[in-house]
Amino acid sequence: MADFDLFITSPRPASKPPGRVRLAPDTRHQAALLLLAIALCAAAIPAGAQHPGPQPRPGPSQQQTIDGTTFVVTPEGQFPAANGITDPPGSNFLPTVYTNMFDRNGDEMPNTLPSHPDNPWNLHVPFPDGKPVKVTQIDPTSPSQVIKSVIEQVRDQARATHTIDRVALQRGIDVLEGNRLPEYPWSGFPLLHYIGPTKVKKVVPIWNVEGDTIGGNVNVHQVWYDSHIESDTAFIDPSKVLDVPWTITYTIDCLYRCSDDFSPAVMYFDAPPPAGDNPAFGPPHVAMDQTFFPMEAGTRTVFKLKMAPGKYYNLTYTWGWRVHPPRVQVSENATKLVGGKNIVQWEIDVFGPNPRANEAAKLAAIAKIGELSPAKQMWMALRQAREETEWSQVVALMDRALIAYFDWSDRTELPTGAKHLEDPEATMSMLYVNNTIYGKIKDGGWDTWREWETRPAIFKVSLFNGDHFPHGYISADFGGSRGWENQFEPTIGEGGVGCKFSFGRFHWWLNAGGPWGAIIVPPVDPNDYTNVGRHKVHMTLNFEPSRRIRIYQFDPLHHDVSIFSLH
Repeated sequence: MADFDLFITSPRPASKPPGRVRLAPDTRHQAALLLLAIALCAAAIPAGAQHPGPQPRPGPSQQQTIDGTTFVVTPEGQFPAANGITDPPGSNFLPTVYTNMFDRNGDEMPNTLPSHPDNPWNLHVPFPDGKPVKVTQIDPTSPSQVIKSVIEQVRDQARATHTIDRVALQRGIDVLEGNRLPEYPWSGFPLLHYIGPTKVKKVVPIWNVEGDTIGGNVNVHQVWYDSHIESDTAFIDPSKVLDVPWTITYTIDCLYRCSDDFSPAVMYFDAPPPAGDNPAFGPPHVAMDQTFFPMEAGTRTVFKLKMAPGKYYNLTYTWGWRVHPPRVQVSENATKLVGGKNIVQWEIDVFGPNPRANEAAKLAAIAKIGELSPAKQMWMALRQAREETEWSQVVALMDRALIAYFDWSDRTELPTGAKHLEDPEATMSMLYVNNTIYGKIKDGGWDTWREWETRPAIFKVSLFNGDHFPHGYISADFGGSRGWENQFEPTIGEGGVGCKFSFGRFHWWLNAGGPWGAIIVPPVDPNDYTNVGRHKVHMTLNFEPSRRIRIYQFDPLHHDVSIFSLH
């Protein structure tokens, strides 16, 4: 798919030809019979006939930008029109198949069946005691508790004693900058999102005695609390395990108000074209929830999850089932090229190669974050208070910081200094700031766009950029156009939603941006932080949404936590 090659490509080292995992002849025969049975069962759903191979792919979206607005019209849906919201699961629900997926060459993709009745935790690597996870107790104190306590403590002391607690102020600055606080498991995780260039991990290969690569592993540490997920990994480089399965070992610190279900969704490309002068990823294929496992506040849970060979890897989208969309984070394939430039280089070009190299590098990186950011508002107030000599000024600064704290705590509203930006004509208004997204939905609740039930649907988003660097926009479809299934249904238990929601695999596609043309939101005016960059997107969606999610929106240039999805 040449159009996709223009957007997302990956250098593949000139090495021995890629090995393929093929089924044994008798197994391939069984698989062929299974595929035939699936096709017959899905005869009323034309687009389902290839399942569990690649679903048919729509043509490109028609996209044109005129006077600061990008108009998008998606291809017509391949499933019969049906309202899956009021009459679930809808026509785009595929028959559940308990096998791995297959790529366009007919090769089996190992580790792409997330669950089946005999093993609901099919992608977990069990620990020596046979359990799917390892759980220990930790201090549940979260960064949000510490920063709020600092602001209130400094304010109250200044009022009561007319003194300034500079030690507490520095502690708050340390939390915001992610400076070392060894008493907490989240030490080093900043609330200011300026360290992207340091959040790159390489999969470490594992060899057999003959020296052949047989696997690999990468370690990812995440901190969950309130509406936040912070991770030490925004980019994963699988270049050493392109042709073999590998694993990700997650260490998840679940802090105050964290209790949630760990359900990373991995997204895979199809098989890449043959190695040549300009090898690239294949087109979009399939994605899946790899597990669905409960975590409780005050615990550290370690998961080790199996991955398909690295040549398929796109990204892993980790989301909080109970606090979504704001509780979300992504790790991208570090070898991807976006707009002709390596995805990690986009971060380096903004924040420098090592934003923590020294104080000057850190301040230069933080300066790229827009002043409308609630996290930066807190940071500026604490730093100014640290230099103040008048207690009354410190009280005023802490009052300002407390407002910013509450803004920072809720990404489903525009921050105080940006509420006037809300566009009454738009389905939603989104503000890029602090390398993340704040969003306000018109008449729709905090995370839901209820109006879209059947085709066509009109989605209008007004984009505002308060950061001192460009942001991008992509809208992705999670199974509405190409279909979804539900392996996890038997594991949900009493009170679960079953087929009303997708705990399984889905066939993804892109609605707007990316291969159909870059959508860029310019940076804020460097001389006036209230004069934000602006762009509008007007999408006509010609298919029905899946039960899983209606709209997934993100910044392809700086993904990480710059995401806002609608159910």
